[in-house]
Amino acid sequence: MKNIKIYNKDSKEISKFVKDKVQFIVFSPPYWNLRNYKIDNQIGFKQTYDEYLNSMFSVFKECYSVLDEGRFMAINIGTVVSDEGMKFICGDFITIAKKAKFIFKKDIIWHKPKGTTKWQRGATQFTQNPYPLKYNTNINHEFILIFQKEGKLKEKSNKKVRPFNKIFTREMAYSVWDIIPINSPKLDEKHVAPYPEEIPNRLIKLYTYPNEIVLDPFAGSGTTNKVAYELGRKSIAVELSKTYCDLINKKIKNVKFNSYNSEEIYSESLELQLSKIDEKINKAKKNVKKFELSRKKFLEKNKKTIKIKQPELFD
Repeated sequence: MKNIKIYNKDSKEISKFVKDKVQFIVFSPPYWNLRNYKIDNQIGFKQTYDEYLNSMFSVFKECYSVLDEGRFMAINIGTVVSDEGMKFICGDFITIAKKAKFIFKKDIIWHKPKGTTKWQRGATQFTQNPYPLKYNTNINHEFILIFQKEGKLKEKSNKKVRPFNKIFTREMAYSVWDIIPINSPKLDEKHVAPYPEEIPNRLIKLYTYPNEIVLDPFAGSGTTNKVAYELGRKSIAVELSKTYCDLINKKIKNVKFNSYNSEEIYSESLELQLSKIDEKINKAKKNVKKFELSRKKFLEKNKKTIKIKQPELFD
């Protein structure tokens, strides 16, 4: 396919086979010592923390070499719990990215709404032992780190580029993004750690022009590449697993290049603005109904010992 290149190769050697400069890099790297992707030379599994960071430093250097001057790289990464305590990988990624000559520009918090994540061991321990000094949490956030390569940023004239509409601009103006995670991969994907399409979707819109090249050095099941394809961007997938490379090919064949509705981010129509308001109202109503149901169940369970009238809420 002319709009996507898939390399079943090692991301620590990108510059050996990616000869064209790319305009944006976005990825979710392998977890440290948490996931076994069952492929040779994988990063993270059965590595010490220092070995993991050294491997990622090698990838960052390769990313820097193929990225256009002044352009951006986005990394989605979370905090990892270990026997040695919490590993704030974000901070260490910032350190090694700077060592690779990247400039750290900003961080975005990916907030996973309450009730959309799996219940974790730490929170279970706290609920079973709810006393001071025993506090622990469900981790329902990750980070999106934005880096920039040194050099002059070549921008297109505003006369040649449509501005984002007010709806999209205001939504993106906040540094906390509420996005529902993917807790279970699709049966035909079998990828142990997919990330939601909404993350690369937003980032690619914000950091590229149409027809530019997006690179994912840890392509996995091809989420980034599928989204880039739909948004009318060319892309490069680098993936160690032959199985996942075949899956990316299959996934791209099922979507159309440049098929997204661009009016969602460009149109200033009153109808679109009204539809977005209606979406928020419907979401609020669903939340109210959910809490009403929870209250009803609570009252039924405790009806013999509690005497409170149920308030009338809107339909």
